[in-house]
Formats: sequence, structure tokens, C-alpha cells
Amino acid sequence: MNKKQISTSALLSNANFFKSYAPKICAVVKAEAYGHGMIEVAKTLQDSVDFFGVANLGEAKKLKSALPNAKIIILGKCEDFSFLKEFYLTAVSIADIKKAIKLNLTQRCFIKLCVGMNRFGIDCGSDNLLKKVKNLIKNHDFAGFSVHFSSISSQRITKKEYNRFLFAKSFLQKPFPVCFGGSGAKHLPCDILRVGIGLYGYGDKRLQSVMSLSSSVLQLRSLERGDSAGYDKTFVAKRKTTLAVVGVGYADGFDRKASKKLKVEIDGKRFRVVGNMCMDACFVDVTGGLVNVGDQVLMMKNAKILAKAYKKTEYEVLCAFAAFRGEIKEVE
Repeated sequence: MNKKQISTSALLSNANFFKSYAPKICAVVKAEAYGHGMIEVAKTLQDSVDFFGVANLGEAKKLKSALPNAKIIILGKCEDFSFLKEFYLTAVSIADIKKAIKLNLTQRCFIKLCVGMNRFGIDCGSDNLLKKVKNLIKNHDFAGFSVHFSSISSQRITKKEYNRFLFAKSFLQKPFPVCFGGSGAKHLPCDILRVGIGLYGYGDKRLQSVMSLSSSVLQLRSLERGDSAGYDKTFVAKRKTTLAVVGVGYADGFDRKASKKLKVEIDGKRFRVVGNMCMDACFVDVTGGLVNVGDQVLMMKNAKILAKAYKKTEYEVLCAFAAFRGEIKEVE
């Protein structure tokens, strides 16, 4: 059976780590909590964080149905501002700010300030836009100013963007709470810290990986030299070989083209995946190992290893596992 194991103790430990940096925490659970499972993660964190951050209205409704009392911030663009009655929204334009004011629900709306990402928000480099915002909000209280830094790994870029934010905040002359994202912004002073990938164990050596993925051996195949396995004979045995057919494939979020770079663990021993993955199965060379049908196969215990093999970021690797087909099991 395929299993996605979520360590609740690691998740809570990571949340507590970030709580030491800011008065309030917003746990970002968009994209199925970066592949971990939005509902499972949110239920574990509901008593440990102040807000949950999602990307869109669909995610917000799904989370609200599971946790009716959760404070949910929709971080992306939302067209219908009547949902301010249920969720916290993010105003990314002058028009959005006007919508919140018209509904008299500004205290449930964050104003997004763009300091360099150029994805969403009011351009802090535009004096004209800042003047318009200042005039609009002078008689209103909003939930806060929201900022996302473009390259938190670069101190030079971050300092420049942070100074741009400080100028805009001073210009607007409103002491609204400050909400910074993402996990790498923890050293910058703010009222609410939005934490994404850090919650799941990445970006700091002091964090713990939360998710592991496992499957099982479905069948053992004996190949002679010259025998092949997989579509288009992508693996050809150079010697007498034993292959384990394991019940996961690219439909579960693994990279088909890079699958030959993947190593897995069976009974504590490492074996290499060979050939190209199928949609729902892969081949593992277990020649010389004591492997049996039904044995558990640890496919992934840390996304850093896969990211290096795949030449991708941990974000890309983890989010792909939202498609992982199998039981989600919480462990201490």
C-alpha cells in the first residue's frame, strides 16, 4: 500500500520554531500544503498558529468546511469581495481597496505592497499609486500591509526591498500590522509572519522534514543478460538481474525523466530505480538483496535529495506530491 506519512511532532516543532520570531504566525497551506495535505496539516496546526494562508477561494472554502473557526487569508487575487464576511482577503490593486471600503469591511482586508516581486500588489516605486492609496485609507483601518520578498536568500536584494517597504509605510502614515512572507523573512521585524516551506522542514538546518512517502514491492522479476524492462526497452540488463516492481509512478508526483537518478530504501538498504517510471509503477534493481513481495519501500524521506537529483527546487518536488495516491497517515 502507498503511504504518505506526516510527522505531527516535526510539524509542530517547526511551527514553534517560527513562533519565536513574530507575535503571530500565518501557516501557508496552499497547493495542498505544499503537497503534504491541506486538511491534515491544518488540523494539526489549528491550536498553534493564528492564520492559515491559501491561494484562492476554492482552497479557502475547502479549508473552512473542515475547520469552521479557522482564520483564513486568501493570499491571491479574489474578484468577489463579499467573501470578506467569511475570509480575510488581499487587496492587490486600487480597485480592490475601494471594494473593501465600500463594503465597510476593511479590517478583514490586507493591502498588498509590491516591493520587487512584481506579481501582485501596489507598486511601492510609484509615487502616484502611493498617493492614491494614502488618500483612500486615511479614514479607514485595514487588517494590515502584506509583503512578499522576491529573493530572501540574497541579503542585498532583501535589504533593498525592505527599505522600499519602509519608505512606503512611512509615506502612507498608517500603523497597520505588518505581514511578511515567506519563511526566510523571519529575521525581519513584523507582526504576522507567513510561513510556507519552512513549516515542512526546509530552508533552515534546525527544521525537521515532515513528510515521507512509501510504497511496497508488488512483484519480483528475474532477468537474464540482454532482457529489458519498461516502455521502449529503457532498461536492458547487463547481467543476471532481479527487479522489484514497486507500486508508484509519475502519476504520484515523481519525475519520469529523472527517475533513473532516484534511490530508494528497502529494509534499510538502498537500491536504484532503473528505466523510466511507468504511470503507476517503477522498477528497482534489487540484485543481491534479500527482498520479498510486500516489503515496504521508502521512496522519499527528504525532498532535498530528490531536488538535487532532479535539478529542481524543494518547492517543485513537494508540490508534485499533492497527486500522491495512497493513505495519508499521521505519525508522532
